[in-house]
Amino acid sequence: MDVKKRLYRVNENKVFFGVSGGIGEYFDIDVNIIRIIFVILALTGAGFPVIVYFVLAIILPVKEVEIAKAETIEQEEAEEDEYAYNEDDYKY
Repeated sequence: MDVKKRLYRVNENKVFFGVSGGIGEYFDIDVNIIRIIFVILALTGAGFPVIVYFVLAIILPVKEVEIAKAETIEQEEAEEDEYAYNEDDYKY
């Protein structure tokens, strides 16, 4: 199955909500680098990284759930195609 490149939360490499793991996977960067950048930004007094993290934790879908939904939809479409008939077979 071909998955579009989207930003997701991931369950692997997860510490709190999986946002850093998802960002690391999206940009193909080690998740620890994302975490270090986040900590540095948070410690410099800028409060926005914490807010952004929690907003992303709320709005980003979990990757495994989205893949399962897509597979279910594909399976249902395949079952519908299985019962499709050729109109030419029923012409007199």
